[in-house]
Amino acid sequence: MTMWYIIDQILIAVGLVVFLLVLLAGLDFYKLIRVSAHWRPRARLYTKQPTLFIHGYRGNRYSFGHLLGRLQKAGIAKKSMVIWVGRNGRLHVDGDAALQANNPTIQVLFANNRADVQDQVRWLAAIIEHLKEAYGVTQVNLVGHSMGAITVLRYLLTSDHAVVDKVILLAAPVNDPSIGPDTPLVFWSELTSRGPVKRTRNYNYLAVRAKYFPTAISVLNIAGELLGTNRHDGSVAVDSSFALRSLLKGHVCHYQEMLVRGPGGAHSMLHENRLVDQAIDDFLWRD
Repeated sequence: MTMWYIIDQILIAVGLVVFLLVLLAGLDFYKLIRVSAHWRPRARLYTKQPTLFIHGYRGNRYSFGHLLGRLQKAGIAKKSMVIWVGRNGRLHVDGDAALQANNPTIQVLFANNRADVQDQVRWLAAIIEHLKEAYGVTQVNLVGHSMGAITVLRYLLTSDHAVVDKVILLAAPVNDPSIGPDTPLVFWSELTSRGPVKRTRNYNYLAVRAKYFPTAISVLNIAGELLGTNRHDGSVAVDSSFALRSLLKGHVCHYQEMLVRGPGGAHSMLHENRLVDQAIDDFLWRD
């Protein structure tokens, strides 16, 4: 075997590799420029149906304020109203007198932002009843962060809840021993196909009443995970939030999950994350 023969074989092998690389690049380019005949962009929907945003434990106007501002600036939704709930439960409404904007959003603020979750459930019910009586609202979307997500879930278990179309939960402490203040260590329990191994009081509360959840709703459950942790966002474990899966999947009309990893997945950064903004837009206002 001569040296020239070896060189020829090497050149042939290199040529084959180059040919395959060019072929793959060509296929990728073809996929990029080719639009399927069945593909169509998802059109944004504009309706008069309001979406209520409920903050978490010790939350305030900043909890969802920046997110609502970004949605409005992008022309996706209009921040139409702020409803303050006084410590005595009295409602203070500021905003659109007619609530006739396209995709109106309503920021809910509790003066007692450390109140018991059942108090918040009653206040949320009073807000929605007010919207029905004063503005003729018959259907709403609900978005809750942390303890606010549990308020949303428990509201849905009440016998006289309004017609709720879509629900988005951010960092919901579904299987946490505390649904308000943080515990010294982030609680974690393995999540199996049958639910969490260790079940907390709140999970059991929801589990016993799961059959009362309205079936005709769509739920997007978003959790965060800081890298280098045991799958948690600094306050709530991913498996705690996704424990809701064993209660609702197959029961409600549509249930899906989203995991946000990295710094933007921190507990108090989920509502400051542009990926979450996009998910909210896609889930609530895209056809």
